[in-house]
Amino acid sequence: MMALLKDSQTGKVTLMTTLSRTLRAAALGLGILTGAGVSAQAQTNLEWASGSAGGSWFTIVTGLANIVMEKNPDISIRVVPGGGRDNPTMIDGGISQMGMGIDFLAAAADKGTEPYSKVHEGLTSMGGTWAPAEFHVIVDGSETRSLGEILADPSIRIGTSPKATSEELTLQRTLAFYQNDAAKVSAGGGKVINGSYSQLISAFDDNQINVIFGAGSVPTGIALEIENGRRPAKLIAMDAPLMEYLTQTYGYGQGVIPAGSYERLGNEADIPVTTMEALILVSSKVDEDVVYRMTKTLIENRSRFTNIYKVLGKYDPAIAWQNQPVPLHPGAEKAYKELGFMK
Repeated sequence: MMALLKDSQTGKVTLMTTLSRTLRAAALGLGILTGAGVSAQAQTNLEWASGSAGGSWFTIVTGLANIVMEKNPDISIRVVPGGGRDNPTMIDGGISQMGMGIDFLAAAADKGTEPYSKVHEGLTSMGGTWAPAEFHVIVDGSETRSLGEILADPSIRIGTSPKATSEELTLQRTLAFYQNDAAKVSAGGGKVINGSYSQLISAFDDNQINVIFGAGSVPTGIALEIENGRRPAKLIAMDAPLMEYLTQTYGYGQGVIPAGSYERLGNEADIPVTTMEALILVSSKVDEDVVYRMTKTLIENRSRFTNIYKVLGKYDPAIAWQNQPVPLHPGAEKAYKELGFMK
């Protein structure tokens, strides 16, 4: 069959056969499908570095990632263990696209200062006030010495999280403050071990170590596990001179483990400790729309945060974007502004 087509503007008449009409329809159909494919959101795969397996960060990141993926089916997030010290380097190296960060470490990575040997390019933030962490120093229940006396002892048997974590770095700095280090401890018959929280708990319960040096948002899992373990234990305060040194030299915060946070760890009164502020780091290479939607989703679902981890109830989008140690990602900035938290 044949048909005549007349151009409405030129008046030109074109002969179209059934075959040509079929080919044209197919082309139009392909165009429609192609257009739909272009407009549809492509799958985005991200790796989010958290903290040590079993720790508060791992729990928090897993919960937040699940909320993002639930509301954004085109975003797939794989949560992996990490640490405050190592996560900026994982992002800089293109291994992870996101990571939990510590304020003072993120600033150091951005500038390429100690403990980093180079400037870390492309570090941006989705905002802070995520799970501020208090340092927890847990000792045997019969211990009577001060923290300074304990950490100056070369025969100390102490455990902390894996190397390249903020806890491990802070322990190095703390031992140095008391003129001690891992080499002196080894020579003095003691030991410094690194392990996951579950490994540290087992080592403490089995009397392989007498001190655990860690950090987490109160109430943190490792302290709760020790509290319910088979070995008597207690929390110990950090000395004022040490806290001031860490603040003035490296930018740590200061706070307390509030009285009554733990029932069986000698926590009848507030315990002064060094603190850290957490933020979500994201590579500047992550698409602006993806970061915008992730940030917006988390802000809009913040009422669910306490179901993930109690301390997330402190998250406040009105201040989360302020005073960030690295630039705020444009996508995050768009979300804070659109929702009225940032002018």
